[in-house]
Amino acid sequence: MRIIGAIGKSGLGYVSARLISPRYGINASIRFYVDTGASHTAIADRDAERIGINYGRLRIAPYKVSGVGGIVDGYLLHECMLVFQFSQCAHIEYLNNILVLKHNPQTEEEKRKVQSIPSLLGVDVLKSYTVRFANKTIILEK
Repeated sequence: MRIIGAIGKSGLGYVSARLISPRYGINASIRFYVDTGASHTAIADRDAERIGINYGRLRIAPYKVSGVGGIVDGYLLHECMLVFQFSQCAHIEYLNNILVLKHNPQTEEEKRKVQSIPSLLGVDVLKSYTVRFANKTIILEK
């Protein structure tokens, strides 16, 4: 089974998946950058806003999230599915939790930076795959 993605302008690999969470009424497509340095899959602020995630309904993670965007609050989106669509079929990854990031930008410059942070497919999903690059694509293979 192979999930085939692309290489973005930044040179990083990404895959698209549908995030489904019946509990929170979410069914939306998200582009995830493949990040073997991220321990957890994370929804960035811009995607959380775009798909209408209500932080008030989520439980705050019991730890701070540290990464390119600094140290931020993380919220837990429970009981999710990531659906990777192929030409004739789909593959589903079931996750107990996905992190939803929430930065607190203070200036317009910080707001622009936060809006540039992508959602990440982390090791919690990637550990089940071999990751390789070929012909301007990224391939996740089981």
